[in-house]
Amino acid sequence: MLALRALYHLLIWLMGAGLRIAAGFHARARLLIAGRAQTWDRLATALATDKRPRIWVHCASLGEFEQARNLIDAMAGLPSPPAIVVTFFSPSGYTIRHQYKHAAVVAYLPLDTTAHAHRLVELIQPRAMMLIRYELWLNLLRVLHQRQIPLILVAARIRAGSPFLRGMLAPLYREALRQMAHIFTQDTDTARLLSDAGCSRISVSGDTRFDRVLANTALDTDLPGIRTFISDRLCIIGGSVWKPETDLLLSAWEQLGAQLPICLILAPHEIHPEDIDRQIARFPDVAIRYTAISHLSPAHRILWIDNIGMLSRLYAHADVAVVGGGWGSGLHNILEPAVFGKPVIWGPKYERFPEAAELIRLGGGFSVRNTAEGVHCLQQILTKPELRDQINRTNKTWIQNGAGATEHILSWCRTQQWF
Repeated sequence: MLALRALYHLLIWLMGAGLRIAAGFHARARLLIAGRAQTWDRLATALATDKRPRIWVHCASLGEFEQARNLIDAMAGLPSPPAIVVTFFSPSGYTIRHQYKHAAVVAYLPLDTTAHAHRLVELIQPRAMMLIRYELWLNLLRVLHQRQIPLILVAARIRAGSPFLRGMLAPLYREALRQMAHIFTQDTDTARLLSDAGCSRISVSGDTRFDRVLANTALDTDLPGIRTFISDRLCIIGGSVWKPETDLLLSAWEQLGAQLPICLILAPHEIHPEDIDRQIARFPDVAIRYTAISHLSPAHRILWIDNIGMLSRLYAHADVAVVGGGWGSGLHNILEPAVFGKPVIWGPKYERFPEAAELIRLGGGFSVRNTAEGVHCLQQILTKPELRDQINRTNKTWIQNGAGATEHILSWCRTQQWF
């Protein structure tokens, strides 16, 4: 094990060196390094006068934060709420949520060296820690165990070939998993794999994102200008789209727009004003950006969302949703449109997302391999109101049946007297 720990230390050092090199030409790497430089002062300042018991929640990125958000909000709503410390690895999570109202402080997680781990734990002094999904930083976990600080893994999902179970460092990961106070898994397959790896404190709680998206249905969805833009047309919303989904949607508008009264709302995963300008220039008479919604006219049929934070509520206005990431490295959140009963379409790569396979099985979601298949799928859905009604019932029921993970986890935490 000593040799494996030495290898892990080397890998962490190489990661740090690689980030410093990448910062010379990569904006995200620069953000990460600059943000980490502020971590210590940010934590010390925020926690200096806050004497409440502290619960530390760590998320890799924004997606993991959404899995933790209902837990954070529920803890913040307790009669005597703890101070919730949120850390992120990724700039995409920190940049959007660094001022989250229910957190005492939000900061970047420093590089996982032993010295940093000791300093972090000493500074935060958490009563307990929640790791979301799969963020297993071995030096930090070892220090938490040494200091007898309970740690739980929330919304865990691990596949049979996971490096945590089969990789070179698997003995270290398995040891860390066995030492956790509890592991809450999304599915029975993960629970079985962890049990086979020697973990005994496991519960199948489900996916906390179901609770999160159900909470979205209580939010105000009457967004300025959206109903006026849609009017009496059928609306296709592209959520967190990249180039393949954008090409599909614009092709659909060109091919179907003459036969059907449709409009498009496109929310890019990454907002680059110059890219949106180029897209609007392709259809200057019918395309408009959301920040120019005051200049809306009946001729506008393509709306580009150029801000952050609207998408989960926008889906309420869709007749069908196309979700991005299915042609890339990771499918984005298909639960957000499904909770409103919307048919959902995505690209061909969804093997790592069991919720996508389940939605296909139920008939409420559709994977397409190319633009032609996507256009055909959209046409079938948009021309069959009875199909949309059936999917509406199916998807809403699916989400409601999947809820409850948040309360399951909170109930366990209460038994441990964490708050």
